[in-house]
Amino acid sequence: MDIRNYVGKRCLLKVTKGYSSDVQEFKVLEVSPSGGWVKLLSNYSGQKFWKPLTEIAFIELLQEFEISPEKAK
Repeated sequence: MDIRNYVGKRCLLKVTKGYSSDVQEFKVLEVSPSGGWVKLLSNYSGQKFWKPLTEIAFIELLQEFEISPEKAK
């Protein structure tokens, strides 16, 4: 898996926090040049933060939904 493929996308990720880990929705904002760090946006708190790639497990890609032009009016 190349995390760079998910920049700008919503994903379910399992992120390690100390001795625990949670599965949550995040948006992948950017990846460091080395590929070892990922900047995430938490959908839950709105917080942006950098996390080492070794502490992130990819679960699945979430689909984007588009508003149909007829319903947007």
